[in-house]
Amino acid sequence: MEKINLKGLNVSEIASYLKKYDLPLFRAKQIFQWIYQKNVDNFHLMTNISKEQRNFLDKNFCIKNISIEKKLISKDGTIKYMFLLEDGGKIESVLLPPLSVNRKEGWIEEDIPNRLTICVSTQVGCPLGCVFCATGYMNYKRNLTSFEIIDQILQVEKDSGKKITNIVYMGMGEPLLNYDNVIKSIEIINDGMGLGIANKHITVSTSGIANVIKRIADENRKFKLAVSLHSLDDEIRTQLMPINKKFNLISLLDSVKYYYYKTKRRPTFEYIIFENINDTEEDKKKIIKLAKDIPCKFNMINFHESDVFDSHLKRSPKFQSFIDDLRENNVTVMVRNSSGEDISAACGQLVIKHKTN
Repeated sequence: MEKINLKGLNVSEIASYLKKYDLPLFRAKQIFQWIYQKNVDNFHLMTNISKEQRNFLDKNFCIKNISIEKKLISKDGTIKYMFLLEDGGKIESVLLPPLSVNRKEGWIEEDIPNRLTICVSTQVGCPLGCVFCATGYMNYKRNLTSFEIIDQILQVEKDSGKKITNIVYMGMGEPLLNYDNVIKSIEIINDGMGLGIANKHITVSTSGIANVIKRIADENRKFKLAVSLHSLDDEIRTQLMPINKKFNLISLLDSVKYYYYKTKRRPTFEYIIFENINDTEEDKKKIIKLAKDIPCKFNMINFHESDVFDSHLKRSPKFQSFIDDLRENNVTVMVRNSSGEDISAACGQLVIKHKTN
C-alpha cells in the first residue's frame, strides 16, 4: 500500500486520516506544526508523539519533499531555485532579498531588513503563452498540487536558513487556472499553527481570468490581487497576452471594478513598459483615465531582456519619463526593480536554459 503524503494537507484532513486508524485527533495539530512550523519531514523527530505512534505513522504515512536540482545566486542577493518534481516536471522559485526604498520614487519594496519574499510557481509550464514570459514558451504540463506549492517555501527556508515573510504567486503558471490548490495552499500558509503568514503579506498575480477575479471577490479572499495589464489597447494586449481573446479589456476591467467595489481593496496593475509598443502619450492617457475609474496602484516594470524572447521586445528609453508623467497626474505608481538578471531570474528562464544546454 502506498503511503499517504501528509504535506499539503490541512489539520482537518490530517485528522480525518488519523481517525481511520483510531489515533488521537489532537495529534493532527501536532503533526501539522511539525511539518509546516518546524519544517520536519521525519516522523521519528516528532518528540511530543509517543514512539509507538511515530512508528505507526512512519509505516502508513510519509512527508514528501520536492528536490532542489539547481540553485543560482545573483550578485544582488536574489536566489533562483529550480525544483525537480516526482514525475520529472521542473518548476522555479525565486528568493528576493530586501530592496532599498525611495518613497519619492515609489519602489515596491521597503527597506525592511527582515523581509524576505519568495516568488512561487503554480503550474508546470503555462497554457497562456504571454510573449514576454519565458514560461509561455514551454508546453503546459499540469497544475501543481497544494503540496508542491507549499513545499517551494519550505525547501527554500530549509536551504537558506531564513524565515520567509512575504509570498507572491507570480512564478511559472497562471494561479487562477489552479484556483483550488492555490487557495488551499494559502489557507495552510495563513494558519497560525504552521507558517503563519497573513494575507496582507501574500499577493496573487493573474493574467486576467475575469470570472475567477469575481469569484475571489464573492468569496471575500483577503490576499492582495495583482493583474498583469501591460496595455489598454485590445489589439496590442492580445498580441502580448493571447488570453485577451477570451477575456478582453471590457470583461477584465469589469471584473476588477467588481472586485474593488465588493472588497474595498485596491488592486495592483502590472505594466511592463516596452519600446514603441505601450509607451506612447495615448497609453499614458488611458492609464490616467483607468486610475480615476478604479482606485488602484500601478506596478511599472522594466523589461527583463533575454534571448528567449522575440527581438522586437525591448526596454523603453521613456521608462522614467513615462512614470514621472503618470505621477504628475496623481496615478499611484511603484517601480519593480529587475532582480537577478545575471541568473535568469525571470519566470521560466532557468528551466528553458536547462533544457537547451
